[in-house]
Amino acid sequence: MFDRLIRKLVAGVMNSENDSSFAMAGKVLDQSSTVPELTGEGAEEQIEALIREMSLEEKIAMIGGKENLGIRGIPRLNIPDVWCTDASAGVRCFGRSTAFPVPVAMAATWSRELQRKTGEAIGEECRAKGVSVLLGPGVNIYRVPTNGRNFEYMGEDPYLAAEMAVPYIKGVQSRGVITTVKHLACNNSDYDRHRMNSEVDERTLHEIYLPAFKVAVQKGGSKSVMCAYNPVNGVYASENRELLTEILREQWGFKGFVISDWTCVYSTEGPLKAGLDLEMPYGKYMNLKKILPLIKDRTVSEEMIDTRVRNMMRAFIEIGAYSRKLKDEGLAEYSAEHSQISLEGAREAVVLLKNEENILPLKPEAVKKIALLGFNASGTTTCGGGSCCVRSYDKVSIEAGIREQLPESAEIRLMAQKKKPIRLSKEEKRFIREADAVIVAAGFSTAEESESFDRSWELPFRQDALIRECTDLNPSTIVLLTAGGGVETESWIGGVKALVHTFYLGERAGQAVAEILFGRVNPSGKLPFTMARCLDDFESAKHYVENPGKISPLRILGPQGTTALRKPWTLKYGEKLMVGYRHFDTNGVEPRFPFGHGLSYTEFAITGAELSSETMAGASMTGPSLAADRECRVTVDVENRGSREGSEVVQLYIRDEKSALPRPEKELKSFEKVRLKPGESGRVSFTLTEEHLQYYNPEKGGWISEAGDFTLLIGNSSRNILQRLKLTLRD
Repeated sequence: MFDRLIRKLVAGVMNSENDSSFAMAGKVLDQSSTVPELTGEGAEEQIEALIREMSLEEKIAMIGGKENLGIRGIPRLNIPDVWCTDASAGVRCFGRSTAFPVPVAMAATWSRELQRKTGEAIGEECRAKGVSVLLGPGVNIYRVPTNGRNFEYMGEDPYLAAEMAVPYIKGVQSRGVITTVKHLACNNSDYDRHRMNSEVDERTLHEIYLPAFKVAVQKGGSKSVMCAYNPVNGVYASENRELLTEILREQWGFKGFVISDWTCVYSTEGPLKAGLDLEMPYGKYMNLKKILPLIKDRTVSEEMIDTRVRNMMRAFIEIGAYSRKLKDEGLAEYSAEHSQISLEGAREAVVLLKNEENILPLKPEAVKKIALLGFNASGTTTCGGGSCCVRSYDKVSIEAGIREQLPESAEIRLMAQKKKPIRLSKEEKRFIREADAVIVAAGFSTAEESESFDRSWELPFRQDALIRECTDLNPSTIVLLTAGGGVETESWIGGVKALVHTFYLGERAGQAVAEILFGRVNPSGKLPFTMARCLDDFESAKHYVENPGKISPLRILGPQGTTALRKPWTLKYGEKLMVGYRHFDTNGVEPRFPFGHGLSYTEFAITGAELSSETMAGASMTGPSLAADRECRVTVDVENRGSREGSEVVQLYIRDEKSALPRPEKELKSFEKVRLKPGESGRVSFTLTEEHLQYYNPEKGGWISEAGDFTLLIGNSSRNILQRLKLTLRD
C-alpha cells in the first residue's frame, strides 16, 4: 500500500498536465522577434570572435541551465536562448504532441526505416514548438527486466540498440534538432540511480554498454551526449574523465557537447576537468560563485570554460539554432501524417508470442460476445512514466480499437477495470464462460513502470490470479501484455491460448492491437530482449538487488544532488558479458521466449544461404588486391509459404569457434526485415567485415580479431537457427 502511494505521487508529479518542473506540459515558448545571424560559414572564426567578446560571467552563466529546460543565450551579442525537451517517444514538453511507440517497442519493429521516419516527425514537432535539443534517444542496455526505465531504451543487445539509434538520430537531426544520446554510461537501473555505483570490468564495458554510444556519435553523428546519474567504477559519470574525455572525445572523436542529466552533478572541479559542458537544470555547481575561486587559485582555467562554451556553440551553429527564428511556423506541432507514422510503428512493434491452435486472428463475423478485462482495456497506457511520457491528442484505447473492428451487434463487456485485486461476480463469470473470446489487457501503467524506481517482476494487483480465473472459465483466453519488458508468466501462461506483447505503443495503441487481433494487420514484431521463465534465470539478476520493486522515499525523493547524506554503494556487474541471450544460449538455459522471437499469421522459410567467399583477409594482410578480400557477402533466400502477406526479420549471428578469451555462444551482427506477399521469395544480403568478428581485449587495450574459423548462424530468433555457414579469417 505504501509503495503504491509513493508510485502514484511520483507519477502525478512527473506526468502531470500542468507546468511542473518535471513535465513542463503547460509551458509554451513565445516566438522571438529577434532573429540571430550566426551561420555555418566560418563557424570556428565566429565562435572565437564571440568568446573574446564575452565576459567571464557570461560564459559561466552559459554552462548552467535556466528555467529547467533552457540553455542561456547572450542577448547583447544576439545569441538566443536554446530550449531542450524530453524525449525519445515524442515531444513531452510545451503542450501536447504526437505520442509514438516507446523506444523498446520501436526496437521490436527491427525497422531502420520506421525509426528514421519517427525521428523526422519528432524533429519537426520540436521545431514547431521552438525546441532545438531533444533529450534522447536512450541506448542503455536492458540488463535486468525490472529496470523501471527499460521501455525508454532499445533492448538487451548492443548491436540492435546501435542500429536502431542511428536512423532515429539522423531523422531528428535532419530537421535541425540536436539529439542527446543518453545516459553515458551503465545507467541500467532506476532502483537507486543517484547512488548505485556500477562496477563493471573493462571488456564488458566496451562490448556491452558502450557500443551503442560509440555508433551513435560516429555513425549517427549525434551532437550531444548526456551523462548518467550513477557512478561508474567509483567515479560519478558527470565527473568521469575516462568516459567523457578519454573515450568519448579522444577515442571516438566526438565534437559535440556533453550535458548532465537533471541534478546529476555533485561537485564543480571534477565535472569541469572531466569534460562536462553543461549542467542542468541550472548551475547548482557550475556557477560564478563556485567557479571563480577555482580560476583565481588556478585549479581550473578560463580556457577550460571557453572550451565548454565552444563545444555548445559549435553544435548550435551547425544545427542552425543560431541562424533562425525560435519556431518554424511552416511545421505542425501535431498532424495526421505524424499520427499515421505512430500507427505504423505500433503495428510493426506488436509481438505475437504464443498462438495455440491458431486462435488468432479472431474472425469478426464469428465473435458475438467478448469479455474484455483489465485496467489497460479502456484506460490503455500508451507510454512509460517519466521523461518518455507524452501527452497526446487522440489516444485510442484497446476497447475503442476492438469496437471499431466489430459490428455494432457484437457484445463487448468490460470487467475488472480498477487497479486492485479483482473478485469477479457470478454474472461476470457467466458471461466469461459464454464469451467467444476472453481478452485480458494486463500489465503496468505509468504509476507502476516509470523512471525514478524499478518495477516488480510479477504483474501488479494480482493480475496473475485474474488471468488464471479467466482461463479456468474459458479456454479461449488471450492476454495482451502492456509492459516495458519481460514479466513473470509461468504462474498463468499454461492456460492462455495466445499472448501478445504490446509494450507501450503510443497514441494509436488500441487501433494497432485490435487490427492484429482481428487479422487486419499481420504481426511482425520480434523481441528485443529475452523473456525468462524465472527471474533468477537471468545471470544478471543474480548480481542485482533482491527486491527491485521495493520503493524507498529516500531513494526517490531524498537529497539527490549531494553526497553529504547518502553515500554511493556498489553493484557489481558480475555476469560480465552474459547479458540476455548471451547467457541463455551460452549456458543452455531455456528461455520462455528467446531474443528475436515473434510469430506471424503466415509461414516463412529461410534457405539457400551462401558466402561470396569462404575466407576473408585480416587487417594485417597487405597488398593492392586485398581490399575487396576484406569483406564477405552473405546471401539467403526468404520465402513466404503461407496465405498472408507479412514481414520476417532475418537475423545473422556469429560464433567464434576458438578465441584466446571466452566469447558468448553467439552474437548478433546483422539483420534485415523483408516484406513478402504469399508465395513470394526475396534475397537478403549481409556484408561482413573484420570488425564484425572482433572482440575487446583489455590486455591489448582495444578491439582485436583472431585468425581462425567462425560459424555464421542465420535464423529468425537467437534460438531458431535455420542456416549455418563457415567463414575463415586469414592472417
